[in-house]
Amino acid sequence: MSGVSQAASGFRQALGKHLLAIEERNLRALADTVATDEVLFVTTDGKLARSAKEFIEAHRGWFEMKHWRLEVKPVHIYESPQLGVALLQLEYRETPPGKPPTRQESLQTLVFQPRSNKWVMVLAQNTQVR
Repeated sequence: MSGVSQAASGFRQALGKHLLAIEERNLRALADTVATDEVLFVTTDGKLARSAKEFIEAHRGWFEMKHWRLEVKPVHIYESPQLGVALLQLEYRETPPGKPPTRQESLQTLVFQPRSNKWVMVLAQNTQVR
């Protein structure tokens, strides 16, 4: 296997684990896909977090909610031996009991880098589509 195809394989595997952890609402598995030092996280409302701890804590409450579904479709994937970027189209649906359902579309960019022989997410930016 060449260096580029190894990089692609590692990046795509890490991306898959990251998205599966979100789908399964598995905070521990999600944390395993994130860099342990600085992580940049920009939310749809423009808030910026700069640490893995902030990223994980932002997901903790969301994962505890039971009435949401997230549909993810790849828009563009870029990969090299040093960097993996995924642009994803997200459709978020929430159906809380006793409240009208909501739907929100956004584009999310996830950036992964190899660190200590493991691909990890270093940046997530979610931009709401209006």
